[in-house]
Amino acid sequence: MTDGDIGRGRSAVVSRGISIAGLALFATVFVWWWTFRDELDALAIVFAFVFSAGPALVLVWGGHKLESYAVPPNRCRRVLGWTAVGLVVMLVLNVPTMLAFPWENTAGNAAWLHFSVSVGAAGGFVVGYVELRAITREVDSTATALRASHLEDERAVLGYLNDLLRHEVLNSIQIVDGHASLLLAEEDDHETRERLETIRSETQSLAVVVDDVRAMLEANQEPDRSSTVDLVPLLEDVVSTARTTQPEAVIETSIPGTMPVRGNEGLRWVFSNLLENAIEHNDAETPRVSVTVTVDDGAPVHVDATGATNGNRTTDAAAETVTVVVADDGPGIPPEIQDTLFERRSSNHGLGLYLAHILAARYDGRVDLAKTGPDGSTFTVTLPRVDADLDDSGQRTRSSAISVSSDGSSDVETPASEALESTPEER
Repeated sequence: MTDGDIGRGRSAVVSRGISIAGLALFATVFVWWWTFRDELDALAIVFAFVFSAGPALVLVWGGHKLESYAVPPNRCRRVLGWTAVGLVVMLVLNVPTMLAFPWENTAGNAAWLHFSVSVGAAGGFVVGYVELRAITREVDSTATALRASHLEDERAVLGYLNDLLRHEVLNSIQIVDGHASLLLAEEDDHETRERLETIRSETQSLAVVVDDVRAMLEANQEPDRSSTVDLVPLLEDVVSTARTTQPEAVIETSIPGTMPVRGNEGLRWVFSNLLENAIEHNDAETPRVSVTVTVDDGAPVHVDATGATNGNRTTDAAAETVTVVVADDGPGIPPEIQDTLFERRSSNHGLGLYLAHILAARYDGRVDLAKTGPDGSTFTVTLPRVDADLDDSGQRTRSSAISVSSDGSSDVETPASEALESTPEER
């Protein structure tokens, strides 16, 4: 049993003790009424239940509230102390008066004593409870301020590291790679050329690692769950870059006109990594990849060749989540690595899908391998949808499949009737 468990147990004992005391006082009112029922009139009974049973119920409710708040033991004891103080003060004020000026009958004196105990205990509890809430608010406010200050300091450090990687490390890597490239162009010795090629290969691999680390740093520089980004231009830019850098691939898209989600520019790295994997790990002469956005119940928003949507289904402002499906027609992912696909790897210096998983999770999202096999793999990225006012452009989708040949010509194709299933294994 941990110290926390012991503390919660002690707090529960105090809270339940207060509730039990309240129940006992409440039950005592009925005992008083039954014992002196022949001597009591209606007004006396009403007064007893209002001014004695009422405060007793306050104690019952108060004990329950204390337990539900999971109050630390020391603060619980302060409330109990105030309850005891209130009880003692009321007795000190009323008992001497009762002895000096007793009621005309025993029923009246018993009711007076019960009133003193109930009101005193309830009044003390209320004072203690109000103090408890004030202390809790102050502690929470201080803790929030400290966390904000700590996060600000962390972001400043992350920003500095990001700048350091970009301006110092990455620039140095590019300089080394550039000099190696120049030497390689002028060198005829075979052994020397092999060494220069190794230098270039390693510097390029290191540059990829630096980009991965910078993506993680940039994602951590913004609050996890407050920033938003329009997924549409981000995806379009990622797809456009992939088409430029991987001209042999055919990339089909089905993307709505607008789609605000929770996240920041760090999501760009997630989709870039998935597209890069889908193409690079595909041994086909013309790799084919589809990027499809689904909303709410998962029904994809498709368009025909004229740009019209399929039926009445368009972007739904009430949708809670957005799912981006990245599918390819590659060889699939070997079964032996599927269970560890999103775990951090030390080989190849790669962060890959592990980093994609971490970045999506920062915004209550997730990256999953939906299916894989000889016909390809399908990855899904699910992100929380953010409420936004959609204009008319948000009611249409744009879809295209562009294949760029080696001579620079382009062909526009209509999207496949079924989403290709894919996203290959990460390096």
